[in-house]
Amino acid sequence: MSKEFLAILPDKPGAQAKRLEVRPKHLEGVKPLVDAGKVVVGGAMFNNAHPAEGETPSFKGSMLIYIADTEEQVWEIIKEDIYVKSGVWDLDAAQVIPFKSAVRVAT
Repeated sequence: MSKEFLAILPDKPGAQAKRLEVRPKHLEGVKPLVDAGKVVVGGAMFNNAHPAEGETPSFKGSMLIYIADTEEQVWEIIKEDIYVKSGVWDLDAAQVIPFKSAVRVAT
């Protein structure tokens, strides 16, 4: 039975340039997971504040909610992401937490 898992995936120090470089590939890679119902929420975490209009964000990491049968399956998906393979996400500091949405609204 599929369950929700909240993944908090901080960036490695100094990964901002690499994140921006590979971000299009990351978004391409997430799309099939969304289409398959394996990712239901995802986005970037900012360092201090939301960026002003036209300003390049200062990223802190990412958060995603995955749907999977086990935590191990979530880690397998995460490890295939370009952000991991290119050294953006700090897996040593990452967390995958069993989770259950009480409310989810599209914006």
